[in-house]
Amino acid sequence: MHLESITTPFGRRQLTRAQLKHQATATSVTGSQIVDKWKVFRHIAEARSKLGLQDRALAVLNALLSFLPGTDMDPKAPLVVFPSNEQLSLRAHGVCARTLRRSIASLVEAGLICRNDSPNGKRYAHRSRSGEIECAYGFDLRPMALRATEFAEMAAEIVEEAMRLKRTREAITICRRDLRKLLQFYIEETRSEDLIAISCRLDEVLAHLPRQATAANLQTTLRALEALRSEVLNILNNIEKSINSSANEGQYDRHKEESESESYIERKNGKTCGKRAATYHSTDRFQARVLKRTAVSLDLVLKTCPRILECSPTAQIRDMTSLSRISEVARLMLGIDKEQYQRCVRVGGELTAAVLVCVLYQRQEQVRSPGAYFCELLKLVTYGRLDAEKLLLSMLKHSYTRDQDIAIAADQQIPVSQQLLKLCNRTANEVQEGQEKKMVRITSTN
Repeated sequence: MHLESITTPFGRRQLTRAQLKHQATATSVTGSQIVDKWKVFRHIAEARSKLGLQDRALAVLNALLSFLPGTDMDPKAPLVVFPSNEQLSLRAHGVCARTLRRSIASLVEAGLICRNDSPNGKRYAHRSRSGEIECAYGFDLRPMALRATEFAEMAAEIVEEAMRLKRTREAITICRRDLRKLLQFYIEETRSEDLIAISCRLDEVLAHLPRQATAANLQTTLRALEALRSEVLNILNNIEKSINSSANEGQYDRHKEESESESYIERKNGKTCGKRAATYHSTDRFQARVLKRTAVSLDLVLKTCPRILECSPTAQIRDMTSLSRISEVARLMLGIDKEQYQRCVRVGGELTAAVLVCVLYQRQEQVRSPGAYFCELLKLVTYGRLDAEKLLLSMLKHSYTRDQDIAIAADQQIPVSQQLLKLCNRTANEVQEGQEKKMVRITSTN
């Protein structure tokens, strides 16, 4: 830092190293180009986060530039403006004096302007006989013209970084949407345990994403989501291959149509059995439709079975879709057969199956074999003897009455009515007389 001439601040203001540096740069410039003051101001506004400027400081800088005649800034020419605080406050949209002083101090520390104070601290200019300014005391704007290229580079970096963050967020949104839609569709179709595990991993990845995420957080989340998407696509390709191979027309399968028997009795009984089977299937389908209309709310399920939240990585369940996905995890932990669970879904719907799993998970300590117990509940659901809403309400009522019971101490006396005492004494006497008669009968027999 080479100092040729320096101007110290007036009054109690202290000289700082930033002021020395910026004034040395302003006096040692050679060969700088003329720049547009409003373009430089726009670059400074875009790069204000790196310069540490507030919006009020930008308003004051805009007011200072408005006192400079013309739009061009020549670093070799004097660029000192000397407005009063009153005029500067008016052009800065009416900021108060305290905010004005604080904003000017922040502009000086950022190296955008330099103080060129007069001997008495006033801002004025000496003019020649022809009216030209020979010497002015106020704020020197040459640092803005000298650092115009630096401000342009800073603004370009910030704009590029903002664009990169925006595209990263868009990529995360698209990737998350694809995973949600694919997992929701294929889990309902295939009930694959691998897809359920990936769905839980997706919830964990999204749960670790902060609300005010930085570029590093977004890049890490995007890489994790892309890895999950590639894994899901590989699994789905295998599923589609298996479906296409089973539906191939050239594949040889057994003949599934039953041939008509030559016996008249067998044909008659077969037709009757066929009608009964068709009636049973139609009744079963109607019963399944009725059961799928069960009015069970998510609040009722979580209030009755709060332990199901242990299977959720985020410790919260927001909708019925997430409840169905968490019930798949609980099913694996309880050891419930996958075919029985799918049958329950076909008969009673996804909500009924999820409610049964939640109930078993809540009472797993009282149930010795959850898989066998689920099969028994499935039978009741199939025959229409079990309603999910009534089951939850009964469990909720039982838990409420159990919590309201008051424990009685061992040495506490329990009040008993006289009629109850007489009844107990009479029952004990009758039992004793019966035993005596039995002993007499045995003795006489011997």
